[in-house]
Amino acid sequence: MLASRPPSRSGRLRLVGIAIPAAALLVGVVLIRTTSADAFAWAGAVATPLLAAAGRRRLPLAAVLWLVAWKADGLVAQGASVALIALAALTIARLVARVAPAWSIALGLVVVAAVDVVLVWGTHDVQSASTALHAASLPSVPRLQDATFGSATMGWLDLVAPALLGTVAQARVRAAAATGIAAGAWGLLLTVTSTVPATVPIVAGLALSGADLGHLRRAREPGRSRGGDHGDRRRPA
Repeated sequence: MLASRPPSRSGRLRLVGIAIPAAALLVGVVLIRTTSADAFAWAGAVATPLLAAAGRRRLPLAAVLWLVAWKADGLVAQGASVALIALAALTIARLVARVAPAWSIALGLVVVAAVDVVLVWGTHDVQSASTALHAASLPSVPRLQDATFGSATMGWLDLVAPALLGTVAQARVRAAAATGIAAGAWGLLLTVTSTVPATVPIVAGLALSGADLGHLRRAREPGRSRGGDHGDRRRPA
């Protein structure tokens, strides 16, 4: 999340920030249940390195991580795969932040957390879809359809959500700390259930991020900068 920064200019497509994260979760679950999980696994194998390598500075790092994920074994390969997915998540968050206003992204994070809770604990669709996707096996390429490290497995959206939080947080260090503490406490639920909605801790980070909705609305008005209304204004002669 700390690597994700607010864009220089906010977008104006309000529904993108509100609806896209939750819609991606819903559509992904439905498509995995109704189509082949192998297709999603191939999509992850192709799209992840491309998104992770977006930008000249990240290209060498993404290339090295891909090679490690391809040639190494065990936790080393898994760590490289998770890092690749995290870099790809940063790219997705930046693209969303360029077209959607910050306040809609903040609201969208709350919506996706609520939808995640309903799907994970209210139905069995997420668990079965995640199991099918995780079991998909691809020959001769790194597994990039989900973020797996040891016994822990997270979906793409679980990494995209904190990256999106980084694009709207004013106090990013405080937001990251709050999210990390909340995630640790939330993870204790794994002692009584095998699956938890991993996007929920983002709400704690959002609450302490300084991303006040009123401030975010003012920030999108023409003539106002992020640091306040200090533009160069000339008085009429």
